[in-house]
Amino acid sequence: MLKWEAYPRLKLSMQHFSKVPADLTEKESEQVERTLKHQLKIEEKILRYAAKAELRVTPEALNAAVDEVKGGYPDEDAWKASMGAAGLDLPSLKEALRRELLVSMVMDRVVENIKPLPEEAAKSWYMDHPRQFLQPERRMARHILITIDDENPDNYEETAYQRLLDIRSQVMNKPSKFAELAIRYSECPTGVNEGKIGLVKQGQLYPELDEVLFKLPGRGFSEIVRSPMGFHLLWCEKILPAAPMPIEEAIPKIIESQLAHAKQKLQKQWLSWLMQQDEDSFTIEE
Repeated sequence: MLKWEAYPRLKLSMQHFSKVPADLTEKESEQVERTLKHQLKIEEKILRYAAKAELRVTPEALNAAVDEVKGGYPDEDAWKASMGAAGLDLPSLKEALRRELLVSMVMDRVVENIKPLPEEAAKSWYMDHPRQFLQPERRMARHILITIDDENPDNYEETAYQRLLDIRSQVMNKPSKFAELAIRYSECPTGVNEGKIGLVKQGQLYPELDEVLFKLPGRGFSEIVRSPMGFHLLWCEKILPAAPMPIEEAIPKIIESQLAHAKQKLQKQWLSWLMQQDEDSFTIEE
């Protein structure tokens, strides 16, 4: 095994299993090794192409890549410890990053002539596919949270429930006090912002909260709801019905999506072509 291979192995382990290679199970390790073998086979072909195209990574680009890796750690010592545990040193890391950068340079070169979709074509797509740009119903929500803590008498389950029940009674007597009560009593960080959760669509909150919130009428208050966080009082401040995304918001998204799709498609086709080529049969287009 070449020393620099420890870096792509580490990346794959973290991406697929959120573990360093040493912590993988035998089955997980086998999966990482299969993926790595396939990845390196493709990478080797791309790097041969890069050599024929006389592509080079500048020292500045390589140092910037090293700094980016270091930036993912709290300090230099943590970075060195992690690299050491993975079996890497600075030269082997640089070699792994040099290869990554060359691969990126080649793949960028493959798609450099693809043009973005013209704005008029994006407008036509928007008009012809209205269902794709229908925003779901959303709700402006606030809440007051009282947590449950078996070590704090004020937050024993029954006490916490009763505390929030008392707060709810105050809200029902005078709804305009919700913001004030959220600031004073809510044990969620949103309390300092008057309990504002913000604009949400179904599926964004805990299922227990989601189910209740999306059954409330506009300006409606919930009963006490329990979630893994504790007990909540929800306020559905406003309902925004399902509606088409504004065209001025949709057009940049259409152009960006189409460009990404076109690049991905061409890169996939090019890689398929590349893997069928003999080492000496590459054609380098200027």
